[in-house]
Amino acid sequence: MSTNNDGIPNNRTMLRKRNLFEYLFLECNKFYESQFSTVGKHIGSRPYAFICIPFLLTGLCLLGFLRLNMNNNADELFIPVNSKSLRDRDIVAKLLPMNYDEYYLHQDYDFGLFGDVIFIAKDYRNIARPVLKTELERIYNLVQHVNVTYNNQTYFYKDLCAKRINKCVTEGELFFRENFWKRLNDTELHKYMVNDLYTDDDGVPNLLTFIFGKNLKLDLDKGTLYAKTLKLRFNLRRTTMKNNKNENIEIISRMWEQAFLEFFRHFESIMIDVFYSVSTSIDQELENNINLDMFLVVITFVVMIIVTTICLSLRGPMAQSPAYLSAIGVLATMLGLVSGFGFCALIGIPMCSLVFATPFLIIGVGTDDMFLIFSAYHRTKSSETTSQRLADTFRICGSGITITSLTNIIAFLVGAITDFYGIRLFCFYTSASIAFCYFYQILLFGSAVAIYNGFINNNRHTLVPCIVDHAQTPNTRRRRRRHRQQCLPWKEMFVYVIRPLFTTCGQVIVCIVFLIFTISAFYGALQMRDGMKLGQLLSDKSYANHYFDKFDKEFEPYPLVHFIITEPIPYWRDDYMKRIRNLVKTAKELEGMNHKVEISWFSLLAYDSQDYPFDNGTEFIGILRGFINLFPTFDNDLLLNNTHLLVSRFYLQFGRVFYNSSDGYLVNQLRSLAEQSKLPIKVYSNLFKYYEQMYEVIPNIIQTFLIAVEAMYIATLIIIPDLQSVIIIISTMLMILVSLVATLHAWGIQVSSVMMVEMVMSIGFCSDFCVHIVHAFLTATGTRKERAQQALINMGMPILCASLSSIIGVLFLGLAQSYLFRTFFKTMVSIMILGVVHALCFLPVILSLIGSHWPSHEIDKLQQNNSIQMTTSTNKDVQINGHNIEQGKTKKGKLQRAPDTIEEEETDDFIPTAKLMETVTSNLKN
Repeated sequence: MSTNNDGIPNNRTMLRKRNLFEYLFLECNKFYESQFSTVGKHIGSRPYAFICIPFLLTGLCLLGFLRLNMNNNADELFIPVNSKSLRDRDIVAKLLPMNYDEYYLHQDYDFGLFGDVIFIAKDYRNIARPVLKTELERIYNLVQHVNVTYNNQTYFYKDLCAKRINKCVTEGELFFRENFWKRLNDTELHKYMVNDLYTDDDGVPNLLTFIFGKNLKLDLDKGTLYAKTLKLRFNLRRTTMKNNKNENIEIISRMWEQAFLEFFRHFESIMIDVFYSVSTSIDQELENNINLDMFLVVITFVVMIIVTTICLSLRGPMAQSPAYLSAIGVLATMLGLVSGFGFCALIGIPMCSLVFATPFLIIGVGTDDMFLIFSAYHRTKSSETTSQRLADTFRICGSGITITSLTNIIAFLVGAITDFYGIRLFCFYTSASIAFCYFYQILLFGSAVAIYNGFINNNRHTLVPCIVDHAQTPNTRRRRRRHRQQCLPWKEMFVYVIRPLFTTCGQVIVCIVFLIFTISAFYGALQMRDGMKLGQLLSDKSYANHYFDKFDKEFEPYPLVHFIITEPIPYWRDDYMKRIRNLVKTAKELEGMNHKVEISWFSLLAYDSQDYPFDNGTEFIGILRGFINLFPTFDNDLLLNNTHLLVSRFYLQFGRVFYNSSDGYLVNQLRSLAEQSKLPIKVYSNLFKYYEQMYEVIPNIIQTFLIAVEAMYIATLIIIPDLQSVIIIISTMLMILVSLVATLHAWGIQVSSVMMVEMVMSIGFCSDFCVHIVHAFLTATGTRKERAQQALINMGMPILCASLSSIIGVLFLGLAQSYLFRTFFKTMVSIMILGVVHALCFLPVILSLIGSHWPSHEIDKLQQNNSIQMTTSTNKDVQINGHNIEQGKTKKGKLQRAPDTIEEEETDDFIPTAKLMETVTSNLKN
């Protein structure tokens, strides 16, 4: 670089080196500073007017709660929208509707309406002992008498139960039949057994492991049965025939379910433990989760006020304490939360249980903005008027709080494109709350800061404004120098802590540690596994959670798979039956399928196409009708007319369940086989919807992640139009996310729809702190190393305080009874710690090595040095307001001056971009 005689770089050379991104950043930053300065000036001049706006908007949004709609349907919330399983369910329900007068559980197209109960002996020994059989029979008879009243009519179980041969169908009722035990004791049970299926006199096969659990020990030769559990299912009906009309009685059956729950809630036995559930238990318990953990929200906001008060007020004089500002900052967050919820409810967006994780997230966003605004306020000059100080405050921090709020909003709006409806609702409510919180922090907290500054200027006590110190004037410099207050505690510690970080040795060590950390994070992230049981969404103390936990331990939840041929085909032709049998054979051979279990009408049907070479289907239909008369169990599986078999169904069974994406992979394999068979066939099970959502979680996370990163890249580039800096921000954000996945794996969290919520949340959070550091780095002056140090000094304490307050705010979630809130706690703690480590340790060192460095940074530094030299040579001691302020003393080439504000203990030398542009332009013209 060429220089002039004074050793200053030639401006023309610097002009040629200016690039597009430098110009764009300076121009955009000038525009943003101008806009935020105008906003701050208006707020500072009329704080009491602006402070009313958030309350008025909140009042309007509260109207939305009048039309609030809660949606706790687990199928809608946690199953992918337009799920193939749900579409297939509708097809099956239309083609083969349930016959509640000839009811078979395995034919039901969904879980049905029911009351389930599992009995276990308190000593965990054989449930089939005579004394326990007597007790269980007594309980069984009591359940028969559970009743409800509807329209002045009383309904018992016998009035609402699904029936078969005019008897209530209760799975497990076999336990109370004398002929079953007589055949067992007479060692004749083997005559009625085929592959663990016992067929009683009614001709209905009963899977004994479904009744007694997977630990059943049955010795047919000795006539003994040993089981630790007994499971009963009381099946209810949705419709009934009255006056030759099919009447819907689902509401009455639902009422009986609640009476069933109340019965077992108050049930006590000295011999038996019970675990119970009904068809709506998951939906009800998801709603109860809200009531159980809502007190944590209140505690969190109270703790947040205390923590932020300590962070803002420590080491300041009591008369100028900003304690009430912390309460107002948290109040702005609460109002933003209420407004966001009310606004979404007002425009008709339903609420769900996932949304109640939003308050804890908003706390972090709100406190972050509050600390940045307050820190920026303390970087302004106290000699200015209130309106000018607020203008300077928002000129300093406006872009920072805007980009962090904007990226968070974008991250959640991108998350709203996911296929999971519950996550969509969470993202809508959270993005709206963040938007309101952002505006309320500017309007409400900004107005409070203006009022606070007015109290100080008028020598009023900030906590008790009616107290005035008449002995002092607003401009009493001696009092200001005596009561020096820090904007945030221990800010000067960064001056000493960061020195080793930016030495050559320190930079090498940081880079090595960062490399090792990155490799470890990638390794840990690759170990992440997927899977989640639906019961994990419920409270630890929930009766339904206990039931599902016991069911998983004692029974084999291996679903029957329905194969439904939805169109008429020529079954009497050998080539078609061969296709069907090949499909069955191939499906059984799949890994994960039970190759022993098959329930099919054609395997029992004595029909050979060679015996009827000229059959056009008429003889086949006649044989099929006779078959149904012999085996009425298949009546609901075969839909006939006079000439064709319109719809048919047969069953295979899963041989294992992992509760992860491998179950969904098996579902896709079965569907692929059905397509390859070239038959009009649907593969369906009522559990496929859960397996399908597990299979869809990872692709949805990847899709949402990629779109969010691209959107945040564009949004960040708009506020910080420097490609090099944005790439550094996005790269750091990706590293934080990879580290987060590894950390969650160490916490024992698996990939699921719940983790998807947390990843969407983290995409916005992980960039916040990095954006503040990079923006401060670009607006500072000097060499890369000096600007990185200055950025760390200016932004270090606001970042630390924001992360600390967020962590403390969610600490109580670690005590929550729901899996959702506990995983949210782990995620928040992890993302805050990782964000701070990357933003305050790794990122400044990276910026000091490869960060953007423009001529304008050096020009401004030279301009300051020239000004210092001129001031030193012309005036050693300047008289100001009767006090001698020594000027021109330098230490290590930097100007040292006495603070001229009660808040300033250091000079940050903030120079508006507009002034910087004027200086640069003037120098370049000269």
